[in-house]
Amino acid sequence: MRTYDFNPEKPYRDNPDLHLLYWGREECAPGHAVGPMVRDNYVIHFIHNGSGTVQVGKHTYSLKAGQAFLIYPNVLTFYKADMQSPWVYSWLVFFGEQVEPILARTRLTPEKPVFPMDIRIMPDMYNQLTMVSGQEPGADLKIKALMYNFLSVLTETVPLSIPLISSPRRRDTYIVQGMEYIHAHYHEQVYIEQLASFVRLERKYFSTIFKESVGLTPQQYLLQYRMNKACELLRKGQYTVGEVAHSVGYTDSLLFSRMFKKLKGTSPKHYRHLISHSDINP
Repeated sequence: MRTYDFNPEKPYRDNPDLHLLYWGREECAPGHAVGPMVRDNYVIHFIHNGSGTVQVGKHTYSLKAGQAFLIYPNVLTFYKADMQSPWVYSWLVFFGEQVEPILARTRLTPEKPVFPMDIRIMPDMYNQLTMVSGQEPGADLKIKALMYNFLSVLTETVPLSIPLISSPRRRDTYIVQGMEYIHAHYHEQVYIEQLASFVRLERKYFSTIFKESVGLTPQQYLLQYRMNKACELLRKGQYTVGEVAHSVGYTDSLLFSRMFKKLKGTSPKHYRHLISHSDINP
């Protein structure tokens, strides 16, 4: 399954400082392959689940969830999903005069394009861009802000200079995998034991590193993610509160309403009423 969105704003000049063209997400079929081919723009893929390989020049990389790769313009690239565990990835397509000098501040090169996802923004770029793209006025500024934030984090994740003492980034992979599990199963009953088992860590240790990295416990992150999804459904205006509750993992509509009000400060019904009678963009 493949979904994608185009940036509704056109670049204000032929070669702007930074411009996002479109973004998307795909659950690849086993063995799904792209290329070998060259692109006109920069393309970044964030791997959320599964695995696959990327071939650039003489280099072949095996990638899995928690990693990402950058395709440079005019560089022949081939990538393929694994046959047994095909990857799920999201992507960004962008260009601009500032991109090359920003990337020059990282260790990335056309033939060494692989990097670990930083959990602060990268795993959720697709959702964030999709959310802000429909917010008027100022959608173009919000998209640009997200892109600059991403590139800023990228320069911190793979800086040109390697610190003498570098902290291992393996635990970021565990956090990304845990977050993606929540994103895929938030409409079901989710227990911390399941999350920890999924990433093959002890429950207490997983909860500790998740809180240290994300700033929320896994339970708090799950609640926040569910309520953000509920807001998306309520904004559509075509579902009852009960239908929204079931869609985000609650069999008890009253419990859902209580948790929604606790997090959002108003009831689901009142939230939907406010959205339908105003131009605010929560």
